[in-house]
Amino acid sequence: MSKKKAKKKKNTAPKKKKRDIKTPLILIAVVAVVGLIIGGIYLHYRLTSLECTDFADKHFESVAAFDATGDEADLKKIYNNRYDDFRGSLDLKGDGTFSFWMDVGYADDGTHKGTYTYDRGSETLKAVFDNGDKADFKLIRNKDGAIDYIEAPYQDYKIRFVIPEV
Repeated sequence: MSKKKAKKKKNTAPKKKKRDIKTPLILIAVVAVVGLIIGGIYLHYRLTSLECTDFADKHFESVAAFDATGDEADLKKIYNNRYDDFRGSLDLKGDGTFSFWMDVGYADDGTHKGTYTYDRGSETLKAVFDNGDKADFKLIRNKDGAIDYIEAPYQDYKIRFVIPEV
């Protein structure tokens, strides 16, 4: 018996290309990530705007002040006046602007204006005054979640603002 090697036939049929599945998977992953980011941003702004309704377009008046040690200070001393009924004010608008009035006189004399953003995590209004100064107005809520008062820095004091009773 002769041992001849059988000739292998060459396959003349065109080779099928393997489908590259990496490209569609990458494209799907990128679209999914972009969708999640856009959805997260939308949800963040939607939730933030809904939660601003309990302080937006509200008028607050000062009722107390505390020094750096936490001791209560006399508002008349801070305002440098003798008016028992004088109250500073904090007006928060729904469009993200505010006015902060702490001095005796005409509203234009002692009013500081600016913009604010709400930081839900720290329950803080991040205020930027028109002159570039920055301050944090801390929201203090009661056990029901309603605003009890807003604490704002003024000079070396923390001033407590509440919605006045009618």
